[in-house]
Amino acid sequence: MSPGQAGGVANVSFGSYGTFAEQASWSNDTNNCAISHAILTHGGSTSNTVTVTNPGTQSSTVGGSVSLQVQASDSASGQTLSYSATGLPAGVTVNSSTGLITGSPTTAATSSVTVTVKDSTGASGSTTFNWTVAASGGCTAAQLIGNGGFESGTAPWTGTTGSIVDSSLYGIPAHSGTYASILDDYGYAATDTLAQTVSIPATCTNATFSFWRYITTSESALGAADTLQVQVLNSSGTVLATLHTFSNLDADNKWDQASYSLSQFAGQKVTLKFTGSETDTYGGSTAFALDDVALTVS
Repeated sequence: MSPGQAGGVANVSFGSYGTFAEQASWSNDTNNCAISHAILTHGGSTSNTVTVTNPGTQSSTVGGSVSLQVQASDSASGQTLSYSATGLPAGVTVNSSTGLITGSPTTAATSSVTVTVKDSTGASGSTTFNWTVAASGGCTAAQLIGNGGFESGTAPWTGTTGSIVDSSLYGIPAHSGTYASILDDYGYAATDTLAQTVSIPATCTNATFSFWRYITTSESALGAADTLQVQVLNSSGTVLATLHTFSNLDADNKWDQASYSLSQFAGQKVTLKFTGSETDTYGGSTAFALDDVALTVS
């Protein structure tokens, strides 16, 4: 329909939202009904939601192999997802179609990585995490357990933190300082736990977990009624290893050191867990005291 007639019509396209008819009224007298001006629109937004799972802090070494699959989902079925990332370590890239991050880091550094995932409607989601690349073969010797002597309150220990006490009040001298953790000693069926999560650097070839234990009991020597289990768990709570199980039969009323190699868990985040269990099988009680817990790496 030509300008100056009873009205002007046109088809207006809004990309993926479709094509719509527009008609100019005769009131557009100044421009003789010509549809020639910009059309302003808010355009709305898609209703899709793209969710990207945070993979957690990543650790790699220069020259090592990297393979990390980005996990993402879309609230709408049948969508094609595309992946992009900023801040990846030098030498590492993301596959835009699959979301698989691969490569071999070339530079030691710590960076903040943001992964963004988009679907075919333009809806997107993102997540950010840290990525540390250590120099090849480099390990800084360190002690990784926090508050291993129990002299600074309860953090970062979890579980039965009420077991962290001035041990002299319970007739057990601390191995060092004033405080220790005393699990059980109830005289009835009960379970206490004490745990701490640590990350063992992938570059450290030696990792030694040690602690001092003091066991005292009023149980008879008929059997192992009460136990102290020492375990290594992964982030999902699955037991990776049971390092040792002590019992009332190990009671000697003095401090003894226990030590275990955790070198096989280098590059992993693990939880070190003590579980003290009393059964009241023989009517007595057992106290499992812990002090000066350490995890040294080199």
